[in-house]
Amino acid sequence: MSVPYCILIGGLGEYIDEYLSPLLTSAGYYLQTARGATVLFDTLNRQIDLALIDLPGSDHLDLLNALRMQYTGTLVVLGPRHDRLVVTAFAQGVDDYVTRPFRADELMARVRAQLRRRQRYAPPPFTLGPFIFDLAARSITYYGRPLELDLPSFTLLCVLAEAPYRTFTPEELLQSVWGGGQTHNLPLLAATWQALRQQIAGGTSTNVLVGDPYCGLALLQS
Repeated sequence: MSVPYCILIGGLGEYIDEYLSPLLTSAGYYLQTARGATVLFDTLNRQIDLALIDLPGSDHLDLLNALRMQYTGTLVVLGPRHDRLVVTAFAQGVDDYVTRPFRADELMARVRAQLRRRQRYAPPPFTLGPFIFDLAARSITYYGRPLELDLPSFTLLCVLAEAPYRTFTPEELLQSVWGGGQTHNLPLLAATWQALRQQIAGGTSTNVLVGDPYCGLALLQS
């Protein structure tokens, strides 16, 4: 099962393009929103594949630099038509800059182009124990059976796969998968973990998805 991409609509100021929400959801994307810099930085997480960020003006460039340092996904800025601002934004590592006013169809075309680029640079499929991760296709199989994953479950497995024998702390996983605003939400991690464990209950291996969501988790038994 292929997991749709997730897009964040966020604002370094208090403004976000609310009208983009139905546009993106109707195109099949998962959607997250964050209004204001504090909420935005608490929301940034590994579920987000592409962030559409409103840049009010040059006074917020320091926040844009901090955003680029914290968020490693695709970053698209929506900002005023100002040549120096555009150049500075690209110098600080944004992937695209869309000037206002913009046409919705043009923005969607640029979003799709960035996601195609992200897909092209995904690693080839790789095997970890009984799992096969195909990040370009956004799917994970277990003993050849595609797992039915929602976005948090897919992201959690991908994070664990980066160090499959390591035990991650609950706080590390909550920070990575759901963002800084959820680092103490242990029931959220436990519910996602339980759903994953139920899917592999009929598998032949007991050395996968090991640990306790209240103490620490690993993809594979060391």
